[in-house]
Amino acid sequence: MFDVRSIESGDQQDSDMSSFCRKRSFQRQACLLSVMAAFSLRLALGAFVPIIGITGDRDVIRPTADVAHVEHLVVRSSRSDDIQRRRLQKTVPNIYVPVSFVDNLDINSVEMPLDGNSVKPVEAATADNTSVESVHTDDSPDMGLDGIVEDGIYWGQVIEEHLPKGFDDADTRAWREYISKSFVVSLKPGCGRMQNRLVVFNDGRRACARYRQNTDQIQGELFSFYLGQLLNISNLAPSTASVIDTDSPLWTSASQDILSAQWKVQRPVVLTKWISDLEPAGIPTPFQPLDKHMNKFDVHNITLGIEDTRPQRGLMDILGAPKNTPKSPPIPPPNRLDATKLGRLVELAQWSDLIVFDYLIANLDRVVNNLYNYQWNADIMAAPAHNLAKQSDSQLLVFLDNESGLLHGYRLLKKYEAYHGLLLDNLCIFRRTTIQQLQQLKDDGPATRLQRIFEHTASDKVRDILPPLPEKSAKILIDRIDRVLGQVQKCHEMFSVQS
Repeated sequence: MFDVRSIESGDQQDSDMSSFCRKRSFQRQACLLSVMAAFSLRLALGAFVPIIGITGDRDVIRPTADVAHVEHLVVRSSRSDDIQRRRLQKTVPNIYVPVSFVDNLDINSVEMPLDGNSVKPVEAATADNTSVESVHTDDSPDMGLDGIVEDGIYWGQVIEEHLPKGFDDADTRAWREYISKSFVVSLKPGCGRMQNRLVVFNDGRRACARYRQNTDQIQGELFSFYLGQLLNISNLAPSTASVIDTDSPLWTSASQDILSAQWKVQRPVVLTKWISDLEPAGIPTPFQPLDKHMNKFDVHNITLGIEDTRPQRGLMDILGAPKNTPKSPPIPPPNRLDATKLGRLVELAQWSDLIVFDYLIANLDRVVNNLYNYQWNADIMAAPAHNLAKQSDSQLLVFLDNESGLLHGYRLLKKYEAYHGLLLDNLCIFRRTTIQQLQQLKDDGPATRLQRIFEHTASDKVRDILPPLPEKSAKILIDRIDRVLGQVQKCHEMFSVQS
């Protein structure tokens, strides 16, 4: 017989279990709805608070119309809006983060004056945990970087006035004139590769002679120098081409050394003026890690003595979710731009030209060389840059050995373009004169301008041996000019002073 009490007890247990499951299901749904509601409220506040100017205990953001005192943001490590959005999405999986949420932070149009009345920065945080400062200052255009940064993307007059003189057209003309009247007395090993030679002239002056079996590299060195001249980049030592001819006055006295060097006659060489007191030049920290940028916020942080000194991160760290980093104590703004900071900014201004120049010619043998080898040696970015030196007395950066430019480098774009593009994409501050000359070069036609300078400066013998810049190279150069000007326009939209 069935026990009625057992049946009733079992029915009661089933009923209790069913009730318990319903309660647990309801609790889960309520919890999920609470989480979604909290996150939606956070999104709404993130977009709404910066607009209406609600202030809190930690972050103070007021409308920019307040002309008396304005709270501004300095980004310690700038990142593009789309990167911020993607990283926020990684932090909260399966949630779509609208562009407007990041855009409403409006960090790119922020202005921050720099003067003696500034108070201590207050630490804050952005949507991707990037450390920022909120600084209370008097209102002033373009972050108060007058004379240091102009229009948000150009180096200002203070920096331009302190740039080393370098080498101008007058120096190049004087060098060509000197070569035409002098003669070589000896060739000595040196100046880089095995068949290069240190040339000594009759009055003791010296030059580096670049000799190659492949005339493409001689063309690359010569036409890259011409391009630097057209852009008024004064970091390239005066150079000129010559043809090895033991019957000519220039080479007659060095016939035996030419034979010892295994140089062939009737071959072109490039003679570059010897620059003394050169020392290795390192890669500045804004261009070392893969996720760094160089823009007006970075410049402002340098003037404040605030620089991101976090250790370099590997590629997997960059692609992974962001991690909270310890915040350094706020540093009060200085009352003046001291010599050390000024020297650093002057060096970075020269690097602006270097990045643009190397991108245009697709130079493989300088910073790209370090970037390419970074995948095997993470410490290589801390090593001196290849084919770059600094003059110890003037602090002039000298762009050496550009033979891969415009021809050889263009043939290898498929392999190295990612590294060229990485450097250019990190740059958002330029020398105004360089960009103006680049725009003029585009309007006139780079191939025409380069051919004109080649015909006007090279001897008949050189022009008989060296052909002009190939048409294919001229087309690639036009594309790369457009790419640089496009980067300038993008930076203008992101960082220029808003009216």
